[in-house]
Amino acid sequence: MDITPPPELADHEERITKLENAMVNLSCELKALRAHMDCRFKEIETKIETGLNSLRIELRAEFAAKLHEAVEKLHARMDAQHHQTIALLVAIFLALIALFAQR
Repeated sequence: MDITPPPELADHEERITKLENAMVNLSCELKALRAHMDCRFKEIETKIETGLNSLRIELRAEFAAKLHEAVEKLHARMDAQHHQTIALLVAIFLALIALFAQR
């Protein structure tokens, strides 16, 4: 029992077969495109991560330099205040000596 489609349906069968083949081809191309896009996204992600790491390093270095500068200014200010305090103590000590010398 060989069932052959009527002539008007034979065209449809051929067209459906072509569409099925086109779908298979598109599916393969889609898989290849997806793999390519995944690969490119990985590359971009790696570049972004590398850029962020270098930016972090630069920012840390800049922050360390600014922190060092601020600490140096603070040390200079503390030294100046220390010298003023010592000078004030010496002046008070000399004033006390002069006061006791007058008695």
